[in-house]
Amino acid sequence: MVNWYQRQPLIYQIGLVILIGFALSFLLTLFLLSYDKSQRLNQLSVSGAVQRVIAVADTLQQTPQSLHQSILNASSSSDLQLSLTDTPRVTAASQTDNMSRRFIQQLAAAGITEANLTLISQSQRPLMDLSRHNMEGMRGMMNNGDMMRGASTKPGRNGAPFAGRGRNLNYSATIDGSVKLASGQWLNFSSGMETDITHWSNSVLIALASVMLLTILLSLLVIRRALTPIAQLGSAALAFARNKQVQEVNSQVPRDLLPTINAFNDMQRQLTDYIKERTQLLAAISHDLRTPLTSLRLRAEFIEESEDKQQLLRTIGTMEKMLTATMRFAKNDSNREPRQMTNIDSLLQTIVDEYDEKGVEIHYQPQPGLTGNIPPVSVRRMTENLINNAIQYAGNNAQITLALAQDHEQLRICVADNGVGIPADKLQEVLKPFTRLSEARDTDSSNVGLGLAITHSLATAYGGNLLLQPNQPSGLKATVSLSRH
Repeated sequence: MVNWYQRQPLIYQIGLVILIGFALSFLLTLFLLSYDKSQRLNQLSVSGAVQRVIAVADTLQQTPQSLHQSILNASSSSDLQLSLTDTPRVTAASQTDNMSRRFIQQLAAAGITEANLTLISQSQRPLMDLSRHNMEGMRGMMNNGDMMRGASTKPGRNGAPFAGRGRNLNYSATIDGSVKLASGQWLNFSSGMETDITHWSNSVLIALASVMLLTILLSLLVIRRALTPIAQLGSAALAFARNKQVQEVNSQVPRDLLPTINAFNDMQRQLTDYIKERTQLLAAISHDLRTPLTSLRLRAEFIEESEDKQQLLRTIGTMEKMLTATMRFAKNDSNREPRQMTNIDSLLQTIVDEYDEKGVEIHYQPQPGLTGNIPPVSVRRMTENLINNAIQYAGNNAQITLALAQDHEQLRICVADNGVGIPADKLQEVLKPFTRLSEARDTDSSNVGLGLAITHSLATAYGGNLLLQPNQPSGLKATVSLSRH
């Protein structure tokens, strides 16, 4: 799960964290508010019931006994049931909590010295129907001693279990009690709270959910806007890596990202200027050295024939080849060939046919109709450099294989031979300009060590690379890749 999360785009990771955070916060807030609301409504219900019981008790003590039942009937309601008995329906129970003591003190202040109360906790609260059409039946139950005083038959709770337990009724019990009147009778009461008022309405829940979703959506939009410069930065970096072209990133970004964007834009310009200056310097040096080399060749021609003269002329010739190759190498960096739609298979087949006319057999599996947006001259030059490298170090009778592969991102051309190969620790070194290996591979004095370097430079300029690997059982496998876009 962690690995899957880390592989997702950054905006999805942030969005998921925000969604989970808001969901947990929403549920926790809803739970706390619901609990607090239920507790306060419960206190309000109990307090109201006690006040009404005090009023009824006072009324009963001031009226004849013949009117008591009528008063009880008139005072009973959907959330409070009253009855008179000779013995208390609620016996003395545990009343050590602050709320019970406060209500007993409130009853004592009203002249009721004996009172037994049982507060029903929310977790123990049974459902009960105190609606008016059930009042008569409940009066009979209370008069017969069948009305439950609490939510269960636990110790300290007296009476039979509530008849409606387990059914989805209208009210949940909050308090049972019995108070002793001056006449010696006990006024029994049971109070309930309508269950619907403890629940959140659908409109409130929809409003809260809408606010949460709207906040998440706005957060994601802000994050997406903040991440847009990062995406532009990545595109500009990729374009610079592939084509060495400066692509300015928009500096209209959040202040926190502005130093990074400005630094990247400056880096692009500085690197481009450095590459340009290096290329111009290399071309200028190579060009300027041609004049003294020409002078040396002219002076060497007037020297008497000898082995030293021939060796001198060969050295001058080698230096001229190196300068010519260096000029071409510098030209590649400064003048990049534009891309164009090309039949790649036809291009490679033409190269294979030309080498076949020279007596060099190259094994190639054609792929008719394969086209791509490539720089054709540069691709031809890279391919020929790799083939010439294979011929130079493996010989004309070497087995050379040319293969072509592609996907939606890159085009890959592979040239493999069965020559002596390159040691594994030298595979990167030979990509550097003017690098030549031991005499085992340096069989031609015309080699100045720029073929692979030029190929690597061209491949890099077009968003690719040159990869050298040992061929099995012997030889070298050179794979040049370039971006198709």
